[in-house]
Amino acid sequence: MFSLISVWSRFSRRDWLAVASLVGLGALLVLLSGCVVATGRPHGRAVVVAPAPAVVVVEQPRVVEKVIVIREAPPPLRQEVIIERDRPSRSHVWIAGHWRHDGRVYVWVPGHWDTPPRARAVWVEPRWERRDGVYIFIEGIWR
Repeated sequence: MFSLISVWSRFSRRDWLAVASLVGLGALLVLLSGCVVATGRPHGRAVVVAPAPAVVVVEQPRVVEKVIVIREAPPPLRQEVIIERDRPSRSHVWIAGHWRHDGRVYVWVPGHWDTPPRARAVWVEPRWERRDGVYIFIEGIWR
């Protein structure tokens, strides 16, 4: 420590002013460096892009007919007696009996009363059609 004091005592007034001006300039730079404002690119406006609304498509349900193919012709339809007083209500519709094939033989499905699934629905009877030498069964459906 004694050596530092001996070195400082040799400084002239001019040297002291030079050291003081350097220290002052350094302090000034440190003080002003906290006040620097960076001017970058200005922030752009935030743009919110909403996705397009979903498109709703309503389709009528497709009618899929079950088809059974048999080589031998079905027997003739049976005569059924429909008793109107057995009708459960005015909205019930008579569904006529028909022949169905169980994979080995024809089986008679008797007629019955049924209610339509919706207003103004029409029952399309099941039927056997001859196509290319075979008989095809087309299920009955409500339309």
